[in-house]
This record gives sequence, C-alpha cells and structure tokens, in this order.
Amino acid sequence: MKCRSCNKEDFLDFISLNKQPPANAFLKESDFKQETAYPLDVTCCKDCLLVQLTDESYIPRDKLFLDYAYASSISGGLRNHFNQLAKKIKSEFNTKLVVDIGSNDGVLLKPLIESGCSVVGVEPARNLAEQANDNGLDTICSYFNKETVNKIISDKGKADVIVASNVFAHLEEYHIIIEDVKSLLSDNGTYIVEVQYFADMIEEMTFDNIYHEHVLYYTLHSMRNLFNKHNMNVYRVERIATHGGSIRAYISKNRDTEQSVIDLINQEKQNGIDNFRTMEDFNDKLQRNMNEIRELFERLNKENKKIFGYGAPAKSSTMINSIGLNNKDIDLIIEDSPLKQGLFTPGSHIPITSPDILKTETPDYLMIFAWNYSDEIIKKVEDKYQKLNYIVPMPELKVILKE
Repeated sequence: MKCRSCNKEDFLDFISLNKQPPANAFLKESDFKQETAYPLDVTCCKDCLLVQLTDESYIPRDKLFLDYAYASSISGGLRNHFNQLAKKIKSEFNTKLVVDIGSNDGVLLKPLIESGCSVVGVEPARNLAEQANDNGLDTICSYFNKETVNKIISDKGKADVIVASNVFAHLEEYHIIIEDVKSLLSDNGTYIVEVQYFADMIEEMTFDNIYHEHVLYYTLHSMRNLFNKHNMNVYRVERIATHGGSIRAYISKNRDTEQSVIDLINQEKQNGIDNFRTMEDFNDKLQRNMNEIRELFERLNKENKKIFGYGAPAKSSTMINSIGLNNKDIDLIIEDSPLKQGLFTPGSHIPITSPDILKTETPDYLMIFAWNYSDEIIKKVEDKYQKLNYIVPMPELKVILKE
C-alpha cells in the first residue's frame, strides 16, 4: 500500500472494525442474500500523517454514490448550517460563480441562489441530481472531473468559490481532483473544504464517523501537506460543529496564511496529534466504549426491554456492525428521510420506519444513533409524540430517563 498523499509505504495500522457492508447500502428484504461485506481498517502514514483506509478496505466509488440514500435537506441542523455558509460566502467573497462539489439535493445551492449568487452543483447520485434539478437548482449529474470542469468553464466561466462539504474525504484520485479545482478556480478564488476533523474524532471518541465512504481522515497537518504539493495554501481554518466536529478550510493559489492556521497547527502539536501513541490510545478507548454499549444492550435484552433506534445515518451502520447489534437487539429504527423508510439497515437488517410509529408504540428506550442531533431529536419526539427514556451512545454513553 502507498499513501494517497505522499506515496510513501510506511504505516501505523491502529483501528480495525472488522468486515462491514457499505454504510449507506440500505436494503430491501430481497437483497439480504446478495449483501457483501468489506474490511473496515484504518492506518496512518508515518511520513505525512494522513489517516486513511487500507487498500483492502477501499470500495470503488461507483458502488457507493451512483444512487444515494442520504438527502442533506432532511436535517434542520444541516439546512441551518448551509444557510449560514451561503451568507458567509456572499458577504466575504466577490462571487460571480459558486460551484458546489457533491451538491446532494441542493441544500447549499438554494440559499446561495436566494442570496443572489450564480451557482452550479456537481452531484454523481442520479436520484439527488434529478431532485435538485426538478427544484430549479442547476446540477450536473457527474463526478467532479476534467470533463465537468471544461463544461462549467465553457458555460459559466471560472469559479470564484468552489465548495466541497463533507465530500473531499470521499473522493478518489485526490491529486487529479485538486488540479481540476485549480483549473476551475479563478486566480484570486477560494476553495472551501469542510471535512470531519480527526483530532475531534480522537477527543470525542466518534469512531462511528469511520466508514467506507470516508477514505481519508484529516488533521490540519495532513491537509496542509496535501495541498502544499499542489502549490496551494490552506490560508484560513475554522472549527465547526457538523458531524460531531469538523473543520472548514479555505484554500487559495496565492493568499497568505492567517493566524487561525498557525494557532490550530500549534494546538495539534500540543495535543499530540502527530504522536502515534495518541492514535493507539484512541483505539484502546474505542474498544472500551464499544464494550460499554454492548454490555448495556446485553443487560436490557435480559430484562426484555423494547428498544427502538432514532436516525439511520451512515455512522449508525458503523456503530451497529462494529458492536455486533442486529434486529434481535433493536426492534426498528425511526428515520425522518423517506428515502430510507421501508428499507433495512446494512448488515444488521433492522427495519426502518417513519416517526409516526411513536403514535401507536412506546419503546422502553430510544437509542439515538444520530447522536450529534440528540437535543433536536429529543425535543421533536417529546413535542410531537411522547416522553421516553433515551440512550445517547456518543461521545460517551449516556442514559436519559424520563421524569
């Protein structure tokens, strides 16, 4: 195996979550026999510090993204996040054209248009691109590649801002894609990348953010190393709350480094993010966390407690399959997205239903798999349905009992 950033071959293997199916490969009952599991192992390049999946864990992108069951607009938290990002782009940059890579159902395109920006989305999932276009959000159904870049330049010109929100860790051929970004970006333009932050994953124990779609797991150190190879500079960075802890990096061909980058680099050094012992300690804590959740379910099952889940994001698949839970442990999972209702979870085959099940059934506990939105979910359940007992598994296991 060679590092996807620096091409070196010296690695620290430190996390193994066994074999799992793709986290967003939700199933019909007739699909169970055809389901395929793949290793889910994580390693770190000892040279450039890039954390990444092993080659054996890599799944070709066409098997993951051409038909996709995650629509960003379902989450009120994400809609608000992208509304705020649209306002920031409009106010801080002289934007004639914004291109959104991995634009999903247009959750960022919509507020950008409303603010007066010209936009183009690039989205490989046919179902999501069609949905966005039906809503009047200009979206090219394609991967981001040279052909797509040439089409955008021909039709619209170069982009002043290019955004990649929670897709830059999903892509393959990273060096080619960065060069394509440079080709599309105007001379003074900015590439804005949002990715889950590996330092937050360590601090908050969010191992459920590891799944096959996420090939790379960035620190600021490793991100700077990657873009420096292409004569691009991460000139500004912000910590943001999405997906359990992320960073928003601003990257340019010619802008000078700002204090925010220097400060976060120093913080990473102080916290030992460049220390391999830190990564090994993370794996030790991860195993203890999984054991705690497993032991809780074993106790509740012996007491014949009825457990429902709430939220079927990809991270729920990692947690369920890593711990070894299945449809005997969890009766069903409630999910707001109609794209997933009526299907079954990957590997564990737990049925997924709408929240209205709570009008007629009362579980003893509701396990919140979309734990980073636990406050929002609890408020919604109690305002619309009933008071319940809750299990919030991350960043540390917590049981909330109704009064």
